[in-house]
Amino acid sequence: MTKASAQPWRRLDASVLTRLEPDTAAIASAAMEQVKAGLRTPLDDRTAANLQTTLDVALDAFFSEIGHPDTGVTDREVYRAQGRAQHTAGRSLEEMLGFYQSAALGVWRQLTSAAPAVDLPTRAIVELGEALFAFIAELSAAAADGYAEARSQAARAGQARRDRLLGLLLTEPAAARDVLDDAASQAAWAMPSRLVIAVTSADVAPRLLDRMPGRVLIGRHDDLTTVVMPVDRLEWYLDRLRDLLGRDQAGVGPVVPLRSAALSARRASALWRLTRTGALGDGTIVHTTDHRIDLLLTADPELATEFAKDVLAPLAGLPEPARHRLTATLAAWLARPDQPQAIGVELHVHVQTVRYRIRQLRTLFGGTIDDPAGRFALATALRIDPLVSREPTNPPVGSERDVHPVRPDDREQPQRLL
Repeated sequence: MTKASAQPWRRLDASVLTRLEPDTAAIASAAMEQVKAGLRTPLDDRTAANLQTTLDVALDAFFSEIGHPDTGVTDREVYRAQGRAQHTAGRSLEEMLGFYQSAALGVWRQLTSAAPAVDLPTRAIVELGEALFAFIAELSAAAADGYAEARSQAARAGQARRDRLLGLLLTEPAAARDVLDDAASQAAWAMPSRLVIAVTSADVAPRLLDRMPGRVLIGRHDDLTTVVMPVDRLEWYLDRLRDLLGRDQAGVGPVVPLRSAALSARRASALWRLTRTGALGDGTIVHTTDHRIDLLLTADPELATEFAKDVLAPLAGLPEPARHRLTATLAAWLARPDQPQAIGVELHVHVQTVRYRIRQLRTLFGGTIDDPAGRFALATALRIDPLVSREPTNPPVGSERDVHPVRPDDREQPQRLL
């Protein structure tokens, strides 16, 4: 509905029409000819009929509204309907708006052809032209709204079909092939023989839906955004995904046959959840093939958390700086047992500092750090800890230099936890 105050043709002097005596049929014919003159290919019969109907209604409305400022508001549903029909026919919005502009030019030329004969003032002709093109702009806006509405409805319906297909792909056990084929046909998606699935946060979906290639199936599954990529152009798809993710991260599952799509999605989801801890770095694309040990160790998150907490319990009660220093030393000692000189170089501390810390660790852990099974448990717990905790025990890489610089006189320091 449109306010009359925003419609300048309503404020025109109605006597202009009396003097011009417009022939509506001739004007409509001229408008249609102007539209056809600008076409590269002829209109199909249905589109031509819709356009003719719209022209007839528009001319009647224009002439009846001239000089009637107090009529109130006007319904433009017929033009919204044409916009919806244009989309349904698979024709572009730009083409339809071009029809409107061409028709307006044809109307203008035919309408003003009689102006010299009736001695219509130039000012009246200018005002009539301004009013006509303002009228066409209003109709164009209504038609564009209808087109956008139809496009949005089609997009929602299309996405619903793709979401259904995605759900079937990720069903365990796998859906029957004929069911998948039918769903893929409805979703207009060609199923690949092999694929990769990436998973990222739910709020990323709108960013990807209209900007990833059509061969990539995108939807939401288990409250996450799921991206199904055929392997034929995988690197290109991953590069495009990386560009669109920005600062978000995605877990990427292994390459699998179509029937194992759920496996790729399951591992990608597990990996994406691990990225939330920050322990896997800040890379945009994180591959499960690079983190299979991490996935294995955290396959049961509750058990992994419990195990790491119990094994590293002796460190839990220490002040944070001391806990971080001893954790870094423990990790280095497990990697290089009985090599205090090499550990000192790695941690940027004096060899005597290393020996002092090892004594402290033996006090905390007893003989565990010298027992093979105990060492394995400690190394496993240290690997798990940052994967299951938002505040991992392990200090950031490179922080040891700042926490404890080289101090050759550590042997003379008071006995305290470093």
